[in-house]
Amino acid sequence: MKRGALLVNTSRGGLIDTEAAIEALKNGQLAGPALDVYEQEAGLFFHDLSSTIITDDVLQRLITFPNVIVTGHQAFLTREAIATISETTLRSASEFAANTPLSNETRTP
Repeated sequence: MKRGALLVNTSRGGLIDTEAAIEALKNGQLAGPALDVYEQEAGLFFHDLSSTIITDDVLQRLITFPNVIVTGHQAFLTREAIATISETTLRSASEFAANTPLSNETRTP
């Protein structure tokens, strides 16, 4: 990654090694991340946790940086995204029911 790069992730939290991103922020390799996902996000978003102690030290450290943006996994919540998710799900269910090849099947190596 080019020094001073900006990193945007709205895909999957596991794509980013958050601890490595923190190190890259500290040494200036990374200018700043904008993250809509976080690998340990379960239970952290969509709830008012303002009076709760967050025990995820990695996330807590990450959000102390002034050049970091973390949002609560909102990218999927658009009319277009919900329509695509619905269409894909229905197509997959129909293909499965018809015993035809699944157009969105992924296989692990």
